[in-house]
Amino acid sequence: MRRRYLEAATARIGAAAAFFMLGAVLCGAMLTRVWAGEPSASAAVSSAPTLAPTPARHVPVGVPSGYVVTPFGFFHPSCVHAIGRGQVLRFDGSIERADGTIVPVRACGYPSYGRQGGRIEPGGSRWGPGLPIPGLAGASPGADGWLEASWFNDKAPFGGIAAKWLVPSAPDADVGQVLYYFPGLEDYENIVTILQPVLGWNGFSDHAWTISSWNCCTSGNANYSNPEPVATGDEIVGTVSGACPAGNVCSTWNIATVDKTTGRQSTLKQTSSFGQTFDWAFAGVVEVYGVDACNQYSSNGFVDFTAVSLLNVNDKPIRRPGWQASGLLQSSAPACNYGVTVGPSSASLTF
Repeated sequence: MRRRYLEAATARIGAAAAFFMLGAVLCGAMLTRVWAGEPSASAAVSSAPTLAPTPARHVPVGVPSGYVVTPFGFFHPSCVHAIGRGQVLRFDGSIERADGTIVPVRACGYPSYGRQGGRIEPGGSRWGPGLPIPGLAGASPGADGWLEASWFNDKAPFGGIAAKWLVPSAPDADVGQVLYYFPGLEDYENIVTILQPVLGWNGFSDHAWTISSWNCCTSGNANYSNPEPVATGDEIVGTVSGACPAGNVCSTWNIATVDKTTGRQSTLKQTSSFGQTFDWAFAGVVEVYGVDACNQYSSNGFVDFTAVSLLNVNDKPIRRPGWQASGLLQSSAPACNYGVTVGPSSASLTF
């Protein structure tokens, strides 16, 4: 697997520029609305029970005990919900089962916490590369939250995004940290939710790689599809596609995280946009929790998102989007080889 990464590193164009502090640098595959990226019915499907997100053992100052780690920060476990196969996350946050019965879900009654312990009240706005929330004085050393990102914002809404990437090497040091890699879509003007196909390390207390699709955070709740195990060197395809006819701004979306090497998939189908219009796209993001040394990142030192395809609402590829590169390092993050290199259909993130 290491040889495969050496070959990939040699093929990458340009060197990644070093990142220093917050905001230090700002400078294809076709996707359709018929559930892009989904394998055939013969694809492998795990029968393992749904796992719960990792308890937050390495937390910044201010985060209460008993919280769990998600791709959106630290959440109370009662506010994180698994959406099973055949189930649908509806517009009001309830869950529709395969037999049509509705399971109501209460609004979260607890705040969530972002990087370095920044508090977000239930239903409050989320954050992204342009909207870092403040941390607390005396925050513990280490990296927590969005680390690096490649993004593009447009006035016109998007119809979907797709990207490929390889599962990186495991970290050399395992201290219970959590690592996430993903593309995704948000609403730039009114951040309520983000749609993400996510690859995670130790995302479910497993000290291993898994894939899962996420929709967060209406009413303060985070929602995810059943995780599936993947391995270093596997090719992951992540897609977010509007589940409505071309030419329309969709109210429901399909999110698929697929291991093309094994056929495993973790999907959210017909999941609600919660009234969001997605005009903020991410070709690739690195997000971490509980990292305080360079050897706690993936040991190969990079993740490359390739074949990035961004569509407009007419299902037409957007030619040469103006992808931007952002470093989102906290001052307490370990000094490593950070950098983002972007291309018309790629994003290479180093750490």
